[in-house]
Amino acid sequence: MPITINLLAEAKVEEDLRRRDPVKRAVLAAVLLVLLMFVWSSTLYIRELGERSVLTGMQDQLTAQGKDYKQLLANEKDLEDINHKLGDLEKIYANRFLWGPLLNSLQQSVIGDVQLLSFHGDQSYDLVAEAKPVMNDSGRQIAAGRPGGVTQKILLEWTASDSSATPGDQVGKYKEALTKTEFFSNHLDKTSEITLKNLSPPSIDAESGKTIVMFTLDCQLPDKVMR
Repeated sequence: MPITINLLAEAKVEEDLRRRDPVKRAVLAAVLLVLLMFVWSSTLYIRELGERSVLTGMQDQLTAQGKDYKQLLANEKDLEDINHKLGDLEKIYANRFLWGPLLNSLQQSVIGDVQLLSFHGDQSYDLVAEAKPVMNDSGRQIAAGRPGGVTQKILLEWTASDSSATPGDQVGKYKEALTKTEFFSNHLDKTSEITLKNLSPPSIDAESGKTIVMFTLDCQLPDKVMR
């Protein structure tokens, strides 16, 4: 019976052992794992770059919207101030002082020997600041607030001459005639009245040659607050 000798058997056994070497398999697994980790980390990095780009775009958009919002708030405040001023102007217009009835009262109060020489009216407006409610530490209101507004002030002054037989006697009658007119009856109260501001000594009028007395009256009408 012939004997077969496989000269490569030993090399084949060594090759099989080498292929089944656990260290080699571990190295191959580690290399594969490293490759997978590299691919995974690269994917995460690329995704991070994309998300960072999106985030940067959103931040830029948010910053732009923030500027627009601040501008909107500023425009809203300006509009509120304009509306407030328009409201004050409308109040002044609706409650404005009419000079026609006053001038008409001067025509209705003419008496003999008294001549009106000049008339002056001063009209001014003072702003009344808004007063906010006063609260205590517990949040309870202890003092009421007050809206802002405008205070109207009217100061009148006129000069006349008395050329009666006894110069100066007609001054009181002229004041009384003014007080009884419809305008002053409706506008004067206990805190305001027509007063004699100045009374000059008797003098000779250059045109008429009569003895006259110059006198000046003034009147502070009651303040009118418009809120």
